Amino acid sequence: MTEEEIRKVFKDEFEKFYRRKYPTFQITGGGPSVKHGKIEYALTTNEGQILHFYEGGVGKLASNRSFEVYSGHDADVANGEVTGEGAIAIKLECRNGRIHIEAKSSDIELNGRNISLVAQQNIYLNAGKNIKTFSGADTEMVAGADFTADATKEIFINGGGAVGIHCESEVIHTSSGLDEDMAPDFYQDITPFHDENIPALSKIDSYNQNDG
Repeated sequence: MTEEEIRKVFKDEFEKFYRRKYPTFQITGGGPSVKHGKIEYALTTNEGQILHFYEGGVGKLASNRSFEVYSGHDADVANGEVTGEGAIAIKLECRNGRIHIEAKSSDIELNGRNISLVAQQNIYLNAGKNIKTFSGADTEMVAGADFTADATKEIFINGGGAVGIHCESEVIHTSSGLDEDMAPDFYQDITPFHDENIPALSKIDSYNQNDG
């Protein structure tokens, strides 16, 4: 590479470069970064804690131990609601992409008077071990279509008072894994859940097949 080419590269990369050094931090801008293109503004402490913005629209904020955000100390009225009683005090929003929250080696805890999860489409709960719910009063689960409860081992339903099962438009069907042995000639008449249309499995078989 010739000297002229080196000068051109340096001019393209560092023409707007700025750097100011202070005893505990430095501020830079206009130079290249390793991953995000040119730096617009980068505040970096001697301990590597950062507030960075890049020309491509990327921003980064990092601390080495903990980071705390406080708001809502004043009970200001916003949109007819008092902060702390329903108005927004802290807002996290992205117009495109997703919001990812992760604790790599500890827990995530949400505490509040009420917690609401609202999705335009689906909500998924996936636990590597157990899912436990507790309600100090009533618990209600309503499905606009089918509702399925399936366990590979036991399902136990207990009521301290009455226990009711009601079917609005059909008889209530119960079945057992012994139906085929105890009633081989008519077990399929006991419940429609034994019906299968090859290659599709019956509803009972689809939930109890062994995938290894």
